[in-house]
Amino acid sequence: MDNQRLKFVILIIAVAVITFGWITVGVGSEEVPYVSIMEIVANNYEFEQNRLRLGGLVEEGSITYSTDRLNVDFVIAQEEHRLAVHYQGLTPDMFNDGAEVIIEGRLQDEVFIADNLMTKCASRYEADIIKPESNPQGEI
Repeated sequence: MDNQRLKFVILIIAVAVITFGWITVGVGSEEVPYVSIMEIVANNYEFEQNRLRLGGLVEEGSITYSTDRLNVDFVIAQEEHRLAVHYQGLTPDMFNDGAEVIIEGRLQDEVFIADNLMTKCASRYEADIIKPESNPQGEI
């Protein structure tokens, strides 16, 4: 019986150590703060070299692709505030002028270097509802 208790105590200690390790690693991971362009500008770009997340609209006419289309420069807008963005990678299908985007990356020399570019889903992807009067046979 004492041998079983010793094994049980060792098992409990092992589980506690593993749980503590997971918690420690999770706390040490980098959380990406969501900031606004206004906060960046108001703080005189004090966020330089820190990883950030921000969102806004792609300014009309600001998208410029490289010849291989793997680098794109554009301007993101929030109300009257603007910020130049550089992104290297494939752009989402919905990325175009006026698209609502969320970007992650870091600020360098007043240009946001994005390493993650996401577009918000547009309403055009919502399912079309077939109205009964437009489909008299009841077919779908």
